[in-house]
Amino acid sequence: MLRFLPILLLVLWECRPVPQTEIYRFDQIVVTKYPMNAPPAFPQSFFPEKAQLLQSSEFKTSHIHTKEASLLLESEESLEMIQKRIETRAAQGDWKLIEKSEKNGEVSYLLEGFIKKSLSIIVSTSGTNTNYIRFYFRKHSSY
Repeated sequence: MLRFLPILLLVLWECRPVPQTEIYRFDQIVVTKYPMNAPPAFPQSFFPEKAQLLQSSEFKTSHIHTKEASLLLESEESLEMIQKRIETRAAQGDWKLIEKSEKNGEVSYLLEGFIKKSLSIIVSTSGTNTNYIRFYFRKHSSY
């Protein structure tokens, strides 16, 4: 019986509850709790490497074109690394950094992309080593 104890402990250690994805659709609005993937409107290069997606929402003008989208995720990456990633990515040219502000432990970025796209990123810290990042995307044109 004792020889199976290490195997049993390993199995029980890996049996953590996994959040279940919930999807709600209201005409052109899609809200997802614990999504598997981020909405395609967001540039993935702004995301931390090991991030957990908590909530997303999309407003679509048709079945494939996203007009507005929001995303909330959490990461254990340090605040400095997240800021460096965002600023380095914004310096690459396809997203122009319009404004950066820091207030009450939150850092917010406003970026502008090609074809009248805007992206807002808000990074906030919690008391633990977890940082929350909120993304908001809006496309101002119809094409």
